[in-house]
Amino acid sequence: MSAKQHIILIHGTWCTGDSWGDFVPALQALGLTVHTPTLRYHDLPMAEGAEKVASVSLIDYVDDLSQLLLSLDSPPIILGHSLGGLLAQLLAARHPDYHKGVVLLGPAPMAGIFALYPTMLAAFYRHYLQWGFWKKPLFPTEDRVFKYCMNHQPEHLRQQFYQSLVAESGRVYAEIAFWFLDRKKAATVDTDAIQTPVLVISGTDDKIVVAKIAKATAKKYKNATYIELKGSDHMYDMGQFMPQTVALIDTWMQQYHFK
Repeated sequence: MSAKQHIILIHGTWCTGDSWGDFVPALQALGLTVHTPTLRYHDLPMAEGAEKVASVSLIDYVDDLSQLLLSLDSPPIILGHSLGGLLAQLLAARHPDYHKGVVLLGPAPMAGIFALYPTMLAAFYRHYLQWGFWKKPLFPTEDRVFKYCMNHQPEHLRQQFYQSLVAESGRVYAEIAFWFLDRKKAATVDTDAIQTPVLVISGTDDKIVVAKIAKATAKKYKNATYIELKGSDHMYDMGQFMPQTVALIDTWMQQYHFK
């Protein structure tokens, strides 16, 4: 595989392009040219970013990501984690002829996929109880991050990661949770438009995007591979499960002759 095989990594809720850590050199070691964009306003300090990001739409994020994708000299692989997994699908569907394949790590649910699972409700219900939640920032809290995202990560990684997090868009979370009320259908993925190979990775102990959602996502695609990591929490790109995730991506790329 040429070093010119691009891969775009789309980060998840509360994160930035710097959140990928050791995952980036691990993918570079596979011969990939890695791009790690930061979603709109996620590069700002918490207070300033929270005010600006609150009303940003999924559509805005995909607009920004489209500019990066189309600037590349060859079709990339699009990889997304969590919220980034939904964005990866929206991006791939918007540009069906300009990507090689899609990798989804614990992808957030697209419109139409049931998501009212107990641990997910527990993580987010307080946000939705606020009046005007659709235009208020969603903040990371230790409870949300440690208990539901990083439930099997060591304490030093939890603390280091938590300190780097920023606010997320309340509008985005309204578009995901209340997709049936959204006239713009921001969370609706045209799955038929994605004919390239799709790799979906989930974990048995993922509490923030349970494995049933990832499995339902994979079933939307004719050319999908679904793999569930026993014992893994939501952080597939760090800690003890990162080597397994990288190995699965490597095997998948070889299967489809991306390398």
